[in-house]
Amino acid sequence: MKFAKVEVEGIKLAVSKFYKTDALQCRKILLESIQWLRDRYERLKEEEDLKKALCHMEAYGELGFSYDDVKDEAEEIFGLLEADKEVRKEFRRHFCEKIVVNKTRVNRLLGRWNPARHSMRISDAVDDIIRKVTEQKEGISLYHCGRKLVEDGEDGLWEHTFRLQIQDGEAIFHDVNNNQYYLLLKEETHAENCNCR
Repeated sequence: MKFAKVEVEGIKLAVSKFYKTDALQCRKILLESIQWLRDRYERLKEEEDLKKALCHMEAYGELGFSYDDVKDEAEEIFGLLEADKEVRKEFRRHFCEKIVVNKTRVNRLLGRWNPARHSMRISDAVDDIIRKVTEQKEGISLYHCGRKLVEDGEDGLWEHTFRLQIQDGEAIFHDVNNNQYYLLLKEETHAENCNCR
C-alpha cells in the first residue's frame, strides 16, 4: 500500500497559507479533513476515503505535527485496510526526524542535563542509547533529569523526559516534554541505505 506522493504534496500546498500564518489553524483544518473522510467512509464504505485520510495524516506528519494526534485513528484505518507491519512502520516515519546515532547527535537530543538530578549521568545515557540502538535491544527505556513534575509510578514526568522504544528493528526516541519524535538509525544501516559512492 503506497500513498500518492503527489496527493500528499497537494494537501501540504493547500494548507501552506495557513501553515505559514497560523499553524494551529492548519492543524485544525487537517484534523477536520481526516475526520470528514473517516465519517464519509462510515456512510459509503469506500476504501478510497481511508487511503485519502492516511494521505492527510502523512501530510500532517510531514508538516511537523505530532503522531499522537492521529495515532489511534491511523491504527484503526490500517486495521480496516489490513495493512502489514512494514506499511505501518513506513507511515510512522513521516512523523520522525531521522538521526544517525553518534555521541554528538545523541548528546544534542538530550540537551542540558541536570548534574544533580538525573536517572544516570549524561555520558552513561548517551552510551546506553547508542548501545541499545546498535544492538537493536527491544524494549522501552526511560531517561530523565531535573525535578519531577508529575508523579506516576516509574513513568513520571520530569523537566526533561525521554523515552526510547525499540521494536521490530525500529528505534523511536521520544522527547516527551517537547512531544517530538526521532527515528534513530545505526551508522552502518544509514550507510547501507545511502546510494552515494
